[in-house]
Amino acid sequence: MGAMGSERRSQFGAGTRGWLRKKTVMAAVYVDLGSIGSKWPTACRTAVAHLNQLFTQNSIGVSLALIGKGDPRIAVRTDPSIKGTLHGHTQTRTISGQLLSAVVSLPVKATINTPQGVREAGAGVLEVIVAHEFVHALGQVQHTNSHLMYSPMSPVPGDSPAGDILQGNGVNLPPLALAPDTVDLLQSLWP
Repeated sequence: MGAMGSERRSQFGAGTRGWLRKKTVMAAVYVDLGSIGSKWPTACRTAVAHLNQLFTQNSIGVSLALIGKGDPRIAVRTDPSIKGTLHGHTQTRTISGQLLSAVVSLPVKATINTPQGVREAGAGVLEVIVAHEFVHALGQVQHTNSHLMYSPMSPVPGDSPAGDILQGNGVNLPPLALAPDTVDLLQSLWP
């Protein structure tokens, strides 16, 4: 399994000399962006950056990496059979609960209904779709009652694509947000 080092500071009791640095290891999961059209690569890069921030803030021991070789790996592709909805599909291969690889399939085109008619969904909606599928790939099989892993999410069109959002049981996305049960699960899978 690939790993990326990070430094975490810990303070010991009286008698020690301040802060000591302790090396911790986070698992790296590599994300391969294949030929996925012109809009999905940006959504994938943004989702990776924002998920990594959430993982760090919530002490989840995994980091998604766009550069590097090794396993586990998430391959991202588009699938022309996914039509008419704002979601993707994820298939994973695991051994004893440990991720070996995953394939995230995204629609070729994500559209949203607006009062002016159907148009392509904005970048924020694409990021939410990608992030949702990446969390499936990392081990959350079931959907939750709110936040990023809620399903089905309700699209809310903005005045322009930049204002489009998805709602998960009243939670507006973006920005990305993980429900407490998702945090607990990911912490258990990626300590």
